[in-house]
Amino acid sequence: MKGFLKFLFIMNIVSVLLSILYLVFPIETVYLNGYGLLLIITLTGNIIASVIGSQSIKIDYTYLILSSVGLIAVMLLNTVASLSPTNASSRSVLSIGILFLMMILGAIVTRTPHIKRSTRGPFLSQRLSEKKTNKVIRIILMLLLSIVLLIGAFLAFVMVTGRDVGLVQVVISQYSLFYSLIFLSIAGLLLKISKVKLRSIIGVLISFLGISIFVLFNLPLFTIPSLLKDAETNYTEAFGDEWKTIGEDDSLFMSSPISIPGYFFGVPSTEYNVTEDILFYEGTEGVDEGLELRFDAYTPPVNADQLPGQGSTLIRIHGGGWNSGNKGSENYSQINKYFAAQGYVVFDVQYGLNDQDQFVEFATVPDEIAGDFSIDDMVRHLGIFTTYLADHHEEYSANIDSVFVSGGSAGGHLANAVALGLSSGEYTELLDDRLTVNGIIPIYPANGLAGYQDITGKDELVDPALLVEEDSPPTLVYQGQHDTIVDPRVAENFKAAYLENGNTEIAIIRMPYGEHASDLYFPGFYSQTFIYYMERFMYQYK
Repeated sequence: MKGFLKFLFIMNIVSVLLSILYLVFPIETVYLNGYGLLLIITLTGNIIASVIGSQSIKIDYTYLILSSVGLIAVMLLNTVASLSPTNASSRSVLSIGILFLMMILGAIVTRTPHIKRSTRGPFLSQRLSEKKTNKVIRIILMLLLSIVLLIGAFLAFVMVTGRDVGLVQVVISQYSLFYSLIFLSIAGLLLKISKVKLRSIIGVLISFLGISIFVLFNLPLFTIPSLLKDAETNYTEAFGDEWKTIGEDDSLFMSSPISIPGYFFGVPSTEYNVTEDILFYEGTEGVDEGLELRFDAYTPPVNADQLPGQGSTLIRIHGGGWNSGNKGSENYSQINKYFAAQGYVVFDVQYGLNDQDQFVEFATVPDEIAGDFSIDDMVRHLGIFTTYLADHHEEYSANIDSVFVSGGSAGGHLANAVALGLSSGEYTELLDDRLTVNGIIPIYPANGLAGYQDITGKDELVDPALLVEEDSPPTLVYQGQHDTIVDPRVAENFKAAYLENGNTEIAIIRMPYGEHASDLYFPGFYSQTFIYYMERFMYQYK
C-alpha cells in the first residue's frame, strides 16, 4: 500500500508539472495523450486513496467532494466557455483552477500517512467518534448519495443500451469520462459516511456498484481506437488518401483526432473576429409579417489568404426541431470560432421557426423569428440569406465560389436541402445560384422527419435525399450510433441515396455510444474526432 501511495504522490506532482507545461506551451501532439492517460490514472487513484483514508478525515472528504462536485463544475464551465461566441479563449480559468486543486489535494492525500488496518476494519477511528456524529444528518446524506449513485447506474445503463430517454441523452456519453470519476467519488463518499467495512456485504455492494459505473462510463474511451479506425476507413473510401498529408506542418490543424488533456482543460480557440446580430431580412407581408432574421459573422483575424481556409465560406444552420433553437451559443459557437481562426468566413444564420409546440418544451423562441412557417418557408428564408451573401460577400471577404453548408439535426436537414437545392439548379426562385456549394456537412441530419412535428413542405425539401444526383457535392456526415431522436438509419439512407445515384463522395463518421447532440461538448472525444475530419474535408474541397 505504501508503494501505491508513493507512486500516486509522484503521479500528482508530475501531473501538476505537465499540466503547467501543457497550458503554457500549447503544442498539440499525439504524445500528449500519454500525459492525458496519466491524468486519468492519477485522478482515479486519488479517489481510491481518499476512500482508504489518510490521518486527516477532513482532507479525504474534501477530495471526494471536490472530485464529484468540482468535476461537475468543470463540465459545465468548459461547456459554457465553449458555447459563448465572445469567449475568446473558449476555456474557463475556474475549471482549470479546480483541476489543479484536485491534483494538489491529491498529493496531500497520498503524502499524508495512512491509517493502518485493524481487525475491526479501516474506519475504526470514525466508529469511535460515532457519538459525536449527527446520525440524522448522516442517514439523510447516505440516502441522498445512494439515490445519486443509482441515477449514475441508470445513466450508464442508458448509455450502454441506447434506451430512449428523450433529451436527457444529450448529456450522457460525451461527458462519460467525467461521470466515471464523479460517480466513483460518490461511491467513495457513501462508503466513508456509512462507515461500513469494505469487506462487509454492504461495503462490497457499494464498491461493486461504484466500480461498475466507473467501467461502463469509460466504454466510450475504450472504443476510441475502433472509432478512429472506422472513421479513417470510411473517410478514405469516400474521399481518397489526399487528406492524410493535410495539415502536417500547420499548427492550426489538429495533429490528432483526440486530445485527452483537451477533454479536461478545454480546447483553446485561437484568434478570430465576430460581429453579432446583423439583420438580413425583415418580413412585411403575408406569413413573414413581423419576421426579423439575423446572422452572426465570424471572420479570420488576418488576411484569409494566409490561412488554410483562404476565405472560403461556411454557412451554419442551427437545429431545434424546426420550432426552437437559435444561432450563437445554441449552435455550438466554438465550431464557428475554430473555423474562422483557420481562415474561413463563417455565417451563423437564423431562419423562421414554426410556432407550434416546441420540440424543447422549456425553450424560449423570440416572437420575431416565429410564425406559421413550413419547410419551404424555412428554405426560402435561408435562400434570402444566400442572396444577401451574394450581394455583400465582399464586405466580409467571403469567397462565394467555395461554400460549405453545415447544421445539426433540423439544421442538418435544412443544410442538405439548401446545399442540394443549390447544386441542382432547380430552385433559383428560392436559392441564389451565385453561390457554389463545394461540400455539405450535415450532423445527425433529420431528413424526412419534419412530418413528425406536423410541419409540411415539398417532398424533396422535407427529405433532401430525393435531391441527390450523381454530381451532388461531397458530403461528410456525423452520426451517433445511439441517437434515438434522429435514428442512425436516416444517415444511412442518405448515404444510400448517394450511392444509388452513382455518387460515392459521402462518408459517415459513426460515433459509438453517441446520442443526439453528442457534439455539444466541443472538447469531447466525438466532437474532436469530427472536427479533425471536418477541417481536412473542407481544406480538401475548398
